[in-house]
Amino acid sequence: MLPRVKSVEHDGAYFRRVLKLPRPSAEFEIAREENRRASSELRHLTERRETLKIEANVQHSAKPRLTDDVLRETLDNLATEIIAATARDQSARADFDKLKTAYREHVGVTLASDIEGLGVLIKHHIDEVLGLLDVATALGAEAREARVEMPALIGGAHDAKRLLALAVDTTLNKMLSKGRRA
Repeated sequence: MLPRVKSVEHDGAYFRRVLKLPRPSAEFEIAREENRRASSELRHLTERRETLKIEANVQHSAKPRLTDDVLRETLDNLATEIIAATARDQSARADFDKLKTAYREHVGVTLASDIEGLGVLIKHHIDEVLGLLDVATALGAEAREARVEMPALIGGAHDAKRLLALAVDTTLNKMLSKGRRA
């Protein structure tokens, strides 16, 4: 990737504009839809088989009960359809998983440098905020010694710094050091 040239665009606006997932390929979308369709078909056939099994054992006055021969033949036909649907589902899932893995890798490569830049910028801004809180904390300590009342911005700086430092240590440092989810 080409290095980012600093423009007059605000950093937040820049990252809002560039950090978007690339569109998946048409092949990916087709595979996702085929996977959804195959899975839905398999689920429908399985539910139909289970419904027939239950209905075969229940007496219902409005619906005639299937004879044992018709039920057995229907269940055998459904079993054959379920076997074929299972094969289609597994094939569609394998195709989609392969394309999904490729898409994830593409997303990672495409956005890596900008995500890294975002992490650097976040760390830089946190360091700036911690530095400003140091200034406010020092002023607050001085004011307490001199018994001078200061605004809440100064008086609460010490607590704000502790809370921010805790959040940075427990969460943000992990976010910035890992880079990717496992």
